[in-house]
Amino acid sequence: MKKEKRASGEDAKRRSGCLFGRIFKVVIAIVLAIVIVTGFVIASPLLFGVVAPLALDPGKTEYPSETSLKEAVDIESLAAVDYTYKGIAEKAGKFLWNDTVDYRVKYEAHIRASYDMGEIEFALDKEHMVATAYLPEAQISDPVINENEFGFLPENAAANIRDILAICKEDAAKDPNREEIKRQARDSLEDTVEALTAPLLDDEWTIEFKDLSEYSNKKEVQNEGE
Repeated sequence: MKKEKRASGEDAKRRSGCLFGRIFKVVIAIVLAIVIVTGFVIASPLLFGVVAPLALDPGKTEYPSETSLKEAVDIESLAAVDYTYKGIAEKAGKFLWNDTVDYRVKYEAHIRASYDMGEIEFALDKEHMVATAYLPEAQISDPVINENEFGFLPENAAANIRDILAICKEDAAKDPNREEIKRQARDSLEDTVEALTAPLLDDEWTIEFKDLSEYSNKKEVQNEGE
């Protein structure tokens, strides 16, 4: 009877030892897992901080392209300058054999200078960090007469609106200084192109402007050379 009790006690100890061993192994496994995960979390910023820049920055300098610059300025036709011109037109008349002036009209006309932005071309000199924009010539509109700004000399002149508009448009077409309008429009266009391309050209780049005709001549020479 004593032997059976002793045997039962030993079996209980063995089972208890096995159970403790399994629990110990599970605890060790959990601790190791925590250590591994924690180590990965700590190491991740260091790992990606080193590997990511190496992957994203292969040591190659990125330059803007002619295409990207052209796309940046390819917006709708830009009204560069609205020019107001004030003049005096004369209505010619005839008295017997002498030329006379029936009346004079003080008027106001508006002239618009605009560009087709899609025509602008670019060339890049990456060695000297110079971007050249080739600009088209301004398109000058016909004068638009302000019909609310007429003044007559003499004030009681007999005139119809058709004659008035005709002589004012004729006078406005020949009198305004179109070269000055073009100059103002060109200055406005250069400022606009510089602003639109600024996000692509950093401070190391210089932008200069030339006529589109120079770009066309350059392409013709290149094609002939090929």
